[in-house]
Amino acid sequence: MPVVRVRPETLMRLTGINSIEALRHTLFNLKCESEVGEDGQLAIEVQSDRIDMFSVEGIAKAVRLYLGIDKPINIKLKGAPFKVYVKPPAKRPFIAVAAVTNVGLDEEKLRLLIEFQERLHNTFGRNRRKVAIGLHDLDKLPSAELEYKDVNIDETTMIPLHDFRRMSIRQVLESTEQGSLYGSIALNGNLHPAILSGGEVISLPPVINSDITRLSERTRNILIDVTGTDANAISIVLNSIIHALTFYGGEVLGAVIIYPDKAVLTPDLSSRIMRVDLSFVRYWLGIEGESSRIVDALMRMGYNVKTITHDYIDVEIPYYRGDILHQVDIVEDIAIGLGYENIGIEEIEPKPLIRKKLTKQAVISIVRDVLVGLGYVELNTLTLVPRKLAEDLGFNDVVSIVNAPSVEINALRSMLLQSIIQVLRNSQYIPQPVKVFEVGEVVVPCHECYNRWRNEVKVCWAIMDSETRFEEVHATLYALMSELGLAENLSLRPCNMSLFTEGRCANIFVADANIGFMGEVQPEKLEKIGILYPITLAELSIDSIFSVLANKIKPSLQT
Repeated sequence: MPVVRVRPETLMRLTGINSIEALRHTLFNLKCESEVGEDGQLAIEVQSDRIDMFSVEGIAKAVRLYLGIDKPINIKLKGAPFKVYVKPPAKRPFIAVAAVTNVGLDEEKLRLLIEFQERLHNTFGRNRRKVAIGLHDLDKLPSAELEYKDVNIDETTMIPLHDFRRMSIRQVLESTEQGSLYGSIALNGNLHPAILSGGEVISLPPVINSDITRLSERTRNILIDVTGTDANAISIVLNSIIHALTFYGGEVLGAVIIYPDKAVLTPDLSSRIMRVDLSFVRYWLGIEGESSRIVDALMRMGYNVKTITHDYIDVEIPYYRGDILHQVDIVEDIAIGLGYENIGIEEIEPKPLIRKKLTKQAVISIVRDVLVGLGYVELNTLTLVPRKLAEDLGFNDVVSIVNAPSVEINALRSMLLQSIIQVLRNSQYIPQPVKVFEVGEVVVPCHECYNRWRNEVKVCWAIMDSETRFEEVHATLYALMSELGLAENLSLRPCNMSLFTEGRCANIFVADANIGFMGEVQPEKLEKIGILYPITLAELSIDSIFSVLANKIKPSLQT
């Protein structure tokens, strides 16, 4: 999860809350864990899909709405004085531009803004590959007419940020730290995307800005450019930045983006309307009573209500909420706005999940439903894996493929985790946490079998995040075993697998049957195969679980 760090007194000043405990309690109600570190900074863990809360100002706005200090408002453009002429670069064809006036930066605001920018880059922007952001002092802009196009890296020059020398684009890419980190992302032969104003390069997305339009503590008006590979993504990011900057009361200016075949006005600050079925709300939240409670909850979460009837509510989704995809997302916000403690608890009679005849497919179906319900994404990978990967993880018992067409598919997996970890290695630049699972077959040694090998059906789930612990996969295990009716007989025993950190793994038993293992993967193992983030995982044998259930389920449930 993204973590926002800020001095507690800063956030208390912005929210109007004078108690750190009250502030943390409100943040918790908004699904944000927080703690005060040894350095005195308040570390706030926000949901990865709420990019409007990646900024301190976005968090402050959410808190003020939740407490009823502010009411939802609509922001309108005060004009569109900028024109951007686009010759779409081959690797980053989309751009969105806007400006916010009267921001009034100071040292702290500038630092928080840059941290917000990098947080967006590293998470939603996939380390600048999907989205990159440029921030400029509007008053230093050479011209209100901009160009966005590929330029020749040997024939075009610029003054890179925090430098005074004029360099060719090639020199910028080769000699600056930013160039070495991001110079290869959009480079296309001798061409690279650039934003020009009055013939002067002001930005080299996704690498670096020009020093000509550098922000400072004296900046009052900010120009924002967002470029990338996805038009919807750059619009969402631009809106989240505008949401943060307008916290201080600035006005928003737009731009006309002129493509070869169309013209687009950015930013799009219009609110989407979504119809929410009130019977759907009441069914999932178990609430009755006046619709006014629901309307109040929606306003505390930043929504306006356009229409309300006995059957439905038409909800106006704020321009900065790109995470609302279905009415169930709004129902969750209603629950937060009401306060989970005010909804109440309804006791229900447990129902057997396995009805009629017990089959292995029924077990697999329950496993899938539980893991999807817990937020994991299902994978469906090949049974073939690179032998070197398996060996680097400490598994030498894989079946090699003779005359394999590629080193990437030259062995049969003996564990599902071998496929899962290979996927995670290629998914390090998507928003975290990455939670995945797979149900599939593996090939394991069998001394009693005629060919010494047999197929076995397993399930593996894994979490990759900047911080992930044994307890997270343990919680998933307990939820899964509870749904299968096996939690009472569940136990953990010491594990000595070389894959895992010592003392942070366990073998999983149901009664006396060993059904799998779980743990925290050794950082040294991950580093060896090129993974930068911690991974926790668990792997269970579906065949073993089925055998346990077959002996446990009464005949009356199998008929």
